[in-house]
Amino acid sequence: MITAINTFGSPYYESIEFNLATATTDYDVKANQTKFLSQFGPGNVIDKYPTELIIRTDVTISVKFNLSTNDAITVTPADSPLAWRGEINNIFITNNSGNTGAIKIIALP
Repeated sequence: MITAINTFGSPYYESIEFNLATATTDYDVKANQTKFLSQFGPGNVIDKYPTELIIRTDVTISVKFNLSTNDAITVTPADSPLAWRGEINNIFITNNSGNTGAIKIIALP
């Protein structure tokens, strides 16, 4: 028997796709992708930052969340997609794979 059901469901999410050139270091997603965080954060439709993120890539990249000084997480095509949980207010991506990478990011409340 179900005694409680979570009926909260947000219709909002963000999906961005872009190509990232090789030899790019700490690409600031928030500064360079205007759609990123357009729905999330103080003063937006959802008044908080996303708490779940899914990143897909076709080349090996490294990702840092929130600050460019945080530790990098290496994501290979075999690791893709990477799911991350925790408040996210920016993403920094480095591509030293030798090839342009196709990056896909989905942000969820």
